[in-house]
Amino acid sequence: MGKTDKFNFNDLKTIPNILSVSRLVLIPAMLIPCFLIGDETLARKVFLIMFVLIGVTDKLDGTLARYLNQTSSLGAKLDTMADTAFYPFIALWLYRFESTVVGKWWILVFILLGLFFLKMILGKMKFGEIPSFHTIGGKTFAASLFFFMITAMLYPDIARRLFPVLCIIGYINQLEEMYIFITRDSVDENIKSVFSK
Repeated sequence: MGKTDKFNFNDLKTIPNILSVSRLVLIPAMLIPCFLIGDETLARKVFLIMFVLIGVTDKLDGTLARYLNQTSSLGAKLDTMADTAFYPFIALWLYRFESTVVGKWWILVFILLGLFFLKMILGKMKFGEIPSFHTIGGKTFAASLFFFMITAMLYPDIARRLFPVLCIIGYINQLEEMYIFITRDSVDENIKSVFSK
């Protein structure tokens, strides 16, 4: 992973890693608009601003790390930790603000979460840690999930129609990454898909 697997405190001082740490702080902080702000309109606005910040920092941390030549093992791990926390929280946020988007189909969300956690467990069991990599499918799912949540907050009727498509993208992504874990002895962080060598 990155240039070195050895932890270096100086890596925390890089802009990409500061962005990743800010994401790790913002994710649980989003419980504030979910449950502690009484004014629903204000809660939704604060949530949306924080959610967009999380999405922007998620995109920028890796891009800046490569551009500034500041990739590191720590950066990859911080990004994976943030992603691992982010995805399950989306189900909670969706339930809190726009549960009608999913309607009676919450089982589809639970299946997706189950696949996500199963993938994490497989990675941890096989490699001793959760491997950090970003397939094309993973990037597609992350972008879809990000825009879906914003759409759900602003245009719930449209999001309701997009929900099954999001689930299909998510299932394909989780199954592809599980297959990569099962069939490989090591995982290159730059792997693009199950078809990569």
